[in-house]
Amino acid sequence: MTPQARLGGFKILKDVVLISIISPKPSLEFLAHLCRAIADERINLPFITAVNDGQAWGVNIMVDDSNGSRTSQRVEQEFGSVFTNASQSAVLSLFPHKSDPTITGSLLEVFDKEGIDPDGYANSPSAISVVLKRGIVKKASNALFGPFKFSAYRTPADWKLAQKGKEQLYKEVVASYQEKRPKVYGLSYQEGQEFLQIELTGRHMGSVGTALKEFARLGLYLTFLATRPSQENVGGKLFVCLPTSANHSNTEIINTIANAVEIETISPVATFAMNGPHFGDRYGIASELLHTLKEEKVDLLGLNCTIASIIGVVPSAQIQRAIQAIQQCFEVPSVTKKDHLSV
Repeated sequence: MTPQARLGGFKILKDVVLISIISPKPSLEFLAHLCRAIADERINLPFITAVNDGQAWGVNIMVDDSNGSRTSQRVEQEFGSVFTNASQSAVLSLFPHKSDPTITGSLLEVFDKEGIDPDGYANSPSAISVVLKRGIVKKASNALFGPFKFSAYRTPADWKLAQKGKEQLYKEVVASYQEKRPKVYGLSYQEGQEFLQIELTGRHMGSVGTALKEFARLGLYLTFLATRPSQENVGGKLFVCLPTSANHSNTEIINTIANAVEIETISPVATFAMNGPHFGDRYGIASELLHTLKEEKVDLLGLNCTIASIIGVVPSAQIQRAIQAIQQCFEVPSVTKKDHLSV
């Protein structure tokens, strides 16, 4: 039996609406236009995932309940019928995972075992976030106590007791300032990555999780993870970034364990990551970043904006151009290249 992994804890962002979108075209113009339209309404986006499979953008966005209808109306006004899903949801964030594939793999395995089917996954430098329909939040949080051990609480009852009176603690407060260049704590990037698009034709997320744990045994970090909303429930796609190596094939490792999936790859790519004090509570931050990346002709492949962090994927040849674009949007005190890619 696999020993429990020790983590700091998990939090749940409640009272949010998930809006899933498949773009009519794969250009970054669509994604930048989408976020600009929402920013024009002064609506905060505490959670966004966007991945490009070469044919279209698949986007999951979260807004507060009170902004759900207004957001849907504005998106439909700008783009027509592009929705695949709109539902009352919650975001469960598990931390700190430190990019260890063991944590992500165990999470995928236990949810598959328990029959929990999230509407989306995304990672950040500090946490793994899962989009859940509100009706399965309790079942999902209880399931975490199988593969994980939390320093703050030993049982689901302990966790529930700790939340009493703190229901609003995880809700972000709208920022009152209007900085032209929001501050970040720092920007880091990693090169030598491979972008894998894993097409799931059925319930194979658990076996993919088992495959990800194999990368941990090789000592490798999982630098990006996101899912793409599916059209008409025909199956979804999981997007991950892993370091390339002359000693093994990432695709072969996954196919050996999860042999019912199809994989496409883009290599080499680079990832960038940053966090800031107001990413989750100020509208327009994602919009400005995407607009500048578009202006600088950066071919963004994937983007996660989860509560207080942003992580993105670009072709390796464009990483310096992407960094320059980021520095135009944000006050960046330091830029760090991460060369050490092992867990």
